[in-house]
Amino acid sequence: PRYPNAATTPSTRLITRVSHAPAALLTPTTGCASMRNLWLIFMTTQAALQQEDDPRASPTIKLSNGVVMPRVGYGCAGKASARYVERALREGVRLIDTAQADEWYDEAAAADGLRASGVSRDDVTVVTKLHPKNHGATTARRLIDESAQRFGGYVDVFLQHYLACWDGLCGKNWRNTVEGDWRDSWRAMEAAYDEGLVKAIGVSNVGPREVDELVKFARIKPHVVQAWMDPFHASVELRKTCEKHNIRFMAYSTLGTQWSMQGRANPVLSSSKLREFGDPARVALSWALLRNAVVIPRSFSNERIAANARLYDGGVLTVGLDAAALEAIDALDGTLDQSDDVQAVFANDGDENVVLLWKGPDGDVEVGSAAPGASVEISTYRGHEFAAKLHRHEEAFATYQIGAARRQTFRVRDPEAGPDL
Repeated sequence: PRYPNAATTPSTRLITRVSHAPAALLTPTTGCASMRNLWLIFMTTQAALQQEDDPRASPTIKLSNGVVMPRVGYGCAGKASARYVERALREGVRLIDTAQADEWYDEAAAADGLRASGVSRDDVTVVTKLHPKNHGATTARRLIDESAQRFGGYVDVFLQHYLACWDGLCGKNWRNTVEGDWRDSWRAMEAAYDEGLVKAIGVSNVGPREVDELVKFARIKPHVVQAWMDPFHASVELRKTCEKHNIRFMAYSTLGTQWSMQGRANPVLSSSKLREFGDPARVALSWALLRNAVVIPRSFSNERIAANARLYDGGVLTVGLDAAALEAIDALDGTLDQSDDVQAVFANDGDENVVLLWKGPDGDVEVGSAAPGASVEISTYRGHEFAAKLHRHEEAFATYQIGAARRQTFRVRDPEAGPDL
């Protein structure tokens, strides 16, 4: 991991098959009232189905199992407090995305905000995610039960946050503490789905290969995949894979926050190309919606929360982007310099264990540790900053700025043992 780091419904396929019948069967015969009625029913049904799956005219989307959910939600990353969740729901949002990872989310606060909003639980789609440190049949089931209880007896969409652990996410001893792997957790999720504790299941932070592997393994195929999607990082191949398997795609960081977490300027909100079509934030979200993604923008601004909640007005998308505009935005994908990827090696030249911390926007995050004479290698980005501290000390004794070289080595030596090299 790096630090931080439209599918056809069964009913649509049925209509498609009917539309391939001989023309004589689809054309009302003069003087045959019953055939004319059937024709009108057919055309009305077809139009309704097309509108239902058209993001311009439908603020909801249907999953492969028939579950319907909103296309626009509120993302709770950054530990959104109950008052922001409540505000989003009062503004009209009917989907909230949270997680069990208390490093970035506060699932309990999301539940509190839902209760405080006065909106009926049945009217809100709740998405939450399993922390990879809780992989395993028994552990995952326990955490599913806890989330279901927290949100009134069930969860609408339950995802695996990551398929695997790493030191910085699950702790340096995770190999000894994590019960099982993603396969065990998926079986637990399938059982919970069978029992009605969750209405849909899926995964987050995966690539096309992982989706293909999951589909082969699963008894109940994933309904939702959640991943990073913005105009400069459009996840095209992943979305194609989801479409192939009739999986709905949910986009996070559509407003460019992943770039900011890499220590770079936000290219989405500052894009002159997006500004040609209107407010960059609303344009980016509308582009993603028109590419059949569900969006979950995060904001702690009451004004922005309200604006995002009104991306649809009267069931119609308020930002009109024609085919030329969509293609122009599509063309932004991959245009940013990708050479900012860096492999950073931290070699401990001291005589005590050293803890490494990534200095993220929400505070320090432990990403690994190195015994004396050992090294830790981390995939990161230019501009990121790390710190080193001893296990027995709370304060860091050195900080390290990631430069432009594709591979960089930092010699770490605590000051009590001599100068840091």
